[in-house]
Amino acid sequence: MTLTPIEPYASDSNLLTALCVWREARGEKYEGKLGVVWTLRNRCKAAPAQGWKHDMAGNILKPWQFSSFNADDPNSQKYPVDGTPDWLDCLKAAADESPDPTNGATFYFSRPLHEAPKVWGNVVITAVIGGLTFCGFAEVVT
Repeated sequence: MTLTPIEPYASDSNLLTALCVWREARGEKYEGKLGVVWTLRNRCKAAPAQGWKHDMAGNILKPWQFSSFNADDPNSQKYPVDGTPDWLDCLKAAADESPDPTNGATFYFSRPLHEAPKVWGNVVITAVIGGLTFCGFAEVVT
């Protein structure tokens, strides 16, 4: 089950995106955080493929897409403290229009995984940024 976050995150798409990045990549350098944002953007562009939505919130809150929004994940109850460097980086990444550092990724994984889950299908690694490995569908990524 996917948990909807508390206000103001639930009603503000930019804050929700930053929260997703913070929960998923708060220990990563800025480029890794930006990579998570671009993974979301790439899913929006690919919609309705894979059941993805045309909006960030729809993809973030889609069940089983981002583990930190799953009810059984310990991060699902964590929220950032305003003004901390990691949170400020996540807010900045959510609004950043820099080029895509993931080369079109629609998935990513981190340790302890060492390869993409088979359930994702035929994916290839498109970028490795810090502790995150970004992947996209082999037939789409060039």
